[in-house]
Amino acid sequence: MPLFFPQEDASDVRRRYKPDVIKGDMDSIRREVLEFYASLGTEIVDKSHDQDTTDLHKCVTYIRDSASGLDKSNLCVLVVGALGGRFDHEMGNLNVICRFSSMRIVLLSNDSLIHLLPRTYCHEIHIQTSVEGPHCGLIPIGTPSKSSTTTGLQWDLNNTAMEFGGLVSTSNIVKEEKVTVQSDCDLLWTISIKKL
Repeated sequence: MPLFFPQEDASDVRRRYKPDVIKGDMDSIRREVLEFYASLGTEIVDKSHDQDTTDLHKCVTYIRDSASGLDKSNLCVLVVGALGGRFDHEMGNLNVICRFSSMRIVLLSNDSLIHLLPRTYCHEIHIQTSVEGPHCGLIPIGTPSKSSTTTGLQWDLNNTAMEFGGLVSTSNIVKEEKVTVQSDCDLLWTISIKKL
């Protein structure tokens, strides 16, 4: 967070934007960072005994379970720093957004944004052109798509089949402020983020 506020004292920023909870197996957090946030009252939930799920999976489960009484389909989880590191971690993060497909989970990096488009909907994506685009992609996940259709892209799909080992829609270009997507399989929507 201090990098977002370079004119401010880093310690002040860390105190102001402290997490409510740090949950995971604690293998990638430095001890002094953990102690700093614990001293500020952050709840520490050590799940080091659970090596069958990723830290992101543990955190999304916590958020889902903490939002009791809320419609989970209206819940949006923004995961900053979810991309651009180790490939196996990125794949684990993609797996989480598929496992929690009833929740909107957005993976964000310095240069792209990814979220799941479940096959059960016709999606309208409203592009914020000041920060998103123009490059985008649609990638079938889980099963091949026999039919995917889009509007608003330079190379629209028209009942197009897509699958790994065949066609996937990468390096496409957003042409409209509204993109529509409908498919018979789950798709990953990815769009570039402009440098500010």
